[in-house]
Amino acid sequence: MPKRKKEQQTHIDVKNLREVSGEVNIAGGNIVHVETGATIVIGAPGEAVAGLLALGELMRHSPNVRSAVFAFQIDMKLAYEHVDRLGDYKDLHALLHRLQFHCYNGIAQTALRFPGDMLALDALTDYALTLESIGDELEQVAARLSVPKQELAWMDDVNLAKADLNSAIHVLDEKSLKKVVWRLNRLLAIQPARINTLLNQAAHTLRLPALLQALARVRDYLASLDLDTARVDEFRRGVEALGEMDQALSDLVDSHDGWQALDIELRRIEASIERDLLELQMSWADLKPKAELLYIPYSDEWARALKKESDALDEALDSDNPARVRRCFHSYRRRAAERFYRVDVELKTLCGGLPRVAAPLASILRIIE
Repeated sequence: MPKRKKEQQTHIDVKNLREVSGEVNIAGGNIVHVETGATIVIGAPGEAVAGLLALGELMRHSPNVRSAVFAFQIDMKLAYEHVDRLGDYKDLHALLHRLQFHCYNGIAQTALRFPGDMLALDALTDYALTLESIGDELEQVAARLSVPKQELAWMDDVNLAKADLNSAIHVLDEKSLKKVVWRLNRLLAIQPARINTLLNQAAHTLRLPALLQALARVRDYLASLDLDTARVDEFRRGVEALGEMDQALSDLVDSHDGWQALDIELRRIEASIERDLLELQMSWADLKPKAELLYIPYSDEWARALKKESDALDEALDSDNPARVRRCFHSYRRRAAERFYRVDVELKTLCGGLPRVAAPLASILRIIE
């Protein structure tokens, strides 16, 4: 059996994640910074997957290994179901992203030139195909999700938008096209944030200690058997990588919760600050120390910038200058919102790598059933 080429990785401590500008995405199970191409691994989905695949190979050749894994069947099944659901929510979120940037935005712009411009008609025909494809993929994900139907009732708007768009194209009906824009705009104003909340809730419940404990006991047992040492080592590395992912997930979920709570408080203050400063003046003494827990422990540029904004708001509140107070609050609010967004991106990126673990877990469960 040829040796598996080891992935090039740069391991980092999640507690000291450097702030990076630009987007991130998943490539080969690792987190890759788009602008620099640098690989930033928070745990290693590739290592975890390879370890579980190695365990599957060991099970196929050893009844003793199958017996050892069978004892932890329930833990593995629950982990598989939770990871699978997390992947479904991630797929829904990605499809809504495609709906907005690859479909709705173009339709809304093209609608300004319809029906008089024939090039607009050609563009709408292309968008209709894209909308049909996205709708089909949404239905596939919905079929996998075991949730009440009313939670996915919003998908009906996608089907209605498809029908209206086809009608607009075939009879050059401007009114039907306006309905498409209205339906999709309403959907995109509500559902991405809602799915994002469900995704984060799923990440909350996806703590992997039970699975890790089961795999660690299997790993320790394998050391006493006469087995393929390369496969055993690969499985051991996979268990370690899964442990890194669990720790990263735990840290990011806790961080996300903290920034979410701060964001709620800042939104509440923001809603009244143009009328008067009372809400800010009454809340700041209690809110400031809670917010500091989120950035004071870090030496990164984003943390120093937030500390500077906080100090400026302190000074403004001590002055008799309402305009300055409002200006400093809005600046602090924007900086905190940007950091919350970054943490949210990091959490979704890590969640995007976790579903890769589901396939080898499913294979293992099939072997022991």
